[in-house]
Amino acid sequence: MALNLPQISLGVSIKNSLLTSVFLLLAILAGVSVMATMRLSALQDAIENINRDRLPKIHTLGDLNVSIAHTHLVAIRAALSTAAEPRAASEQELRRRTTDVDAKIARFQDTIGTDAPLKMAFDEFVNKWDLYQKQQAVMLEPEVGASRDRLEHVVNIETPPVFQAVVDAIGHGIRLADHRADSAIESATLDAQVFRLVLWSVNGVSVLIGLATLLFVVHDVSMPIFRITRSMEAIARGELQTEIPYAGHSNELGMMARALAVFRKSLVENERLNAATRTLSELSEWLQSAKSESELYGMISTVLGGLMPECTGALYIYADSRDVLELAAEWNGTLPTRTLHPDDCWSLRRGHVYVHGTSEVEFRCDHVHHETNENYCCIPILAHGETVGLLHVAYNFDGRDTAAEAKARFADRARLALACAEHLSIAIANMKLREGLRDQSLRDTLTGLNNRRYLIETARRELLRAARNQTPLSVVTLDIDHFKSFNDNHGHEAGDTVLRHVGEILKATFRGDDVPCRLGGEEFVVMLPNCGIEEAALRAEELRARVEALNISYGEGMLPRVTISVGVAAYPEAGLDLTEILRVADGALYRAKHKGRNRVELASGGMVPPIDEVTNRAVAALDAIVARAETDTITPSDRETGQQVA
Repeated sequence: MALNLPQISLGVSIKNSLLTSVFLLLAILAGVSVMATMRLSALQDAIENINRDRLPKIHTLGDLNVSIAHTHLVAIRAALSTAAEPRAASEQELRRRTTDVDAKIARFQDTIGTDAPLKMAFDEFVNKWDLYQKQQAVMLEPEVGASRDRLEHVVNIETPPVFQAVVDAIGHGIRLADHRADSAIESATLDAQVFRLVLWSVNGVSVLIGLATLLFVVHDVSMPIFRITRSMEAIARGELQTEIPYAGHSNELGMMARALAVFRKSLVENERLNAATRTLSELSEWLQSAKSESELYGMISTVLGGLMPECTGALYIYADSRDVLELAAEWNGTLPTRTLHPDDCWSLRRGHVYVHGTSEVEFRCDHVHHETNENYCCIPILAHGETVGLLHVAYNFDGRDTAAEAKARFADRARLALACAEHLSIAIANMKLREGLRDQSLRDTLTGLNNRRYLIETARRELLRAARNQTPLSVVTLDIDHFKSFNDNHGHEAGDTVLRHVGEILKATFRGDDVPCRLGGEEFVVMLPNCGIEEAALRAEELRARVEALNISYGEGMLPRVTISVGVAAYPEAGLDLTEILRVADGALYRAKHKGRNRVELASGGMVPPIDEVTNRAVAALDAIVARAETDTITPSDRETGQQVA
């Protein structure tokens, strides 16, 4: 028979195995049928002899034994009954059962005949039964029932031996009746053992044939089909990494397994493409919703880290100076290169994507360290025709894949990174455009300070925070003294120069959470969160001293001395919103002008006297600013530099 023959056609193997098994089983069944017919005829004669001569007597004695036991139980119940009515009922049932036992004894005596040993044994039983009836009468006497101790002694001590003698006597009769059938039973038993041995041998052969057939069906048919079916169900549930067995066999199962493997590979590819498409679509939507560059780069790090878990990646963005690229985001590891020069990367030097590890002729980028795997790619990030950054992706080879599999997977990840770069370029370009527009809408182009709109937006948030946290907030308003004379006597360019220098001093004096703004013309406002009016007055005096110490060269000479008048007010004493606080601070500013200008006035009416130490520090800090302000005019590049001073 065929067992475990995977290289032979599965259909032929099943047919040969089943035909062989059926033929052998039919032959065995025919032989067993003939033997069973012969043996059953002999056993039938022995059984008829036993049934005719011995079994009726054995049955009668057994029935008599049961009746005696029931009678004994009823007698005990009657003796233990204390109430009259239950006792009478029990005694009535006892008399009925006793009469029934006597009738059965009489009928059995008529069937004994000339069997002297059985007659002698039965006569002994009758004598024991008579003694038991006398003991039973004693147990039911009223005097015995009246004494609890006497009753327990009779029932538990005296009666059990008498009853046991009756049981032993009838048991002896049953054994004697069985003695006649012993020889016939022993003969039948011997024949049965021989026949049983033959049957066990035949059954053993049948079982072996059945097990061999079952083993073949289970091992070569059922189990392979079950495993392949389970793999198909797992793949249908989306578990595409499920192992497909028997793909190396050349029979029908191998063909099924190989077809399933092709199907799984197709599903894996489709699932990967669908997942990548969905992720990129979601990525684009999320990136467009970012409200700042830091949030945008954080989202890029999170999404690309999950999209390419086997790759280490980084996003570099050009600095404002356009001479270096700075690390903006990284994922799945920390890169040692935090900044790089454009000439350090072949993709930036050649102007297109550079994939390393796939060509015969290739060179490592200078920004890639030697411990990095050779499979990496660098993709320029282009926005509106301009390169704004670099996407670097390196494949981490962990040894589980072969070199060919690693290269194939890396090529797939490189294509995915290229698709991601397209979405990133759009998002980064839009973010930079939004940041630029926001900067233009919230920043004064002449001084580089924040404008009125930014002040209003920030003040709303800071006032709510001050109210919630019970913290102080001060507002400083200032105005350049006699500013109209600069425009009238020296021209509007001179006035713009004065405004720019005052803006530089404001940015140098107020940093961190401070919000210096230009409201318009020669008017400026500084909002100081977490700052009381006394501290704000001291800082305003420092600002006044710095402005007073300012020397501005214009044309071939020097402009007249610049001074400012300052008013200081604080939340909540001056008001609960920006309009009220500005109104109070402007009132203090007007008092400063009326009192001679070049001074600081508090909203409460006080004045901060000049402080020599503060003035000296202000003069020393202005040296660098004056050095940069020695030119007659400030170019647009100077304006950008001025915006960065803070």
